[in-house]
Amino acid sequence: MSDSIELVTRLHEADRAVQGALGAALPAIARAADAIAGRLVAGGRWFYSGAGTSGRLGALDAAELPPTFGTEPSLVVALLAGGRAAMFEAVEGAEDDSGAGARDLVAAGLAGKDAVVGVAASGATPYVIGALEQAKRAGALAVAVVCRPNGPLERLADIGILLDTGEEVLAESSRLKAGTAQKIALNMLSTAVMAKRGLVYRGEMVAMRPTNEKLKKRAVRIVAEIAGIGAENAEDLLGRCNWHLPTALISAKWKLDASAAVLHLSKKSSNVAAALTSPPERGST
Repeated sequence: MSDSIELVTRLHEADRAVQGALGAALPAIARAADAIAGRLVAGGRWFYSGAGTSGRLGALDAAELPPTFGTEPSLVVALLAGGRAAMFEAVEGAEDDSGAGARDLVAAGLAGKDAVVGVAASGATPYVIGALEQAKRAGALAVAVVCRPNGPLERLADIGILLDTGEEVLAESSRLKAGTAQKIALNMLSTAVMAKRGLVYRGEMVAMRPTNEKLKKRAVRIVAEIAGIGAENAEDLLGRCNWHLPTALISAKWKLDASAAVLHLSKKSSNVAAALTSPPERGST
């Protein structure tokens, strides 16, 4: 057996700890999803704060939400120690500045109705500690996603999500098991939040933005399957709704014109699932 196969086998075996850690964290992830969704429904925003791998994973999740769920880019914002440049190159020492974690949130317009999710494998990154301390001062929801138990971030947070993945094959390399667990947990968290806001219906991304041919085909399929109409009719309807998927779905479901569908969606606070489940009021169309 070569050195490489021995190493990748050890890494693979070590990754088995990830599922156990995630399973133990499911109740906390669900609590955090409900709490964050409540903040968003009340008009708040969601901030990620992190450094290095943890910060990049938060930035990745934030970047993927607008195309997947049709949200505005300003709704979920990732703040990374060292700024945007740190997404691609390490900014040495940036994670040690707790004041920067607080200042970055203030500069981004943190308000008491918002939620801040600090992501730090060590559970003790100063930049993230500063961010959660600022969140607490502002009255915002403070959530911590950490991979070591009993750290300062977990104690500081309103909701602590502990992903206890144990020792790494490459000692203290948080891009391995810890990073894998964090990525999966953030996938769960953001998907659950968006589902709570009604942007998931029957397992479909009913508010996604069809910005290319692949996604337009997906939108046609979603409308055809949910509304029970042919693909040609679904594509025509999407075109008449300017390829706004929620409008097309509501229009097809309740046989409304585009303007009436938009009105019905607005009355449901842009909750697509609710608008598809509850018929419009009589006389509202």
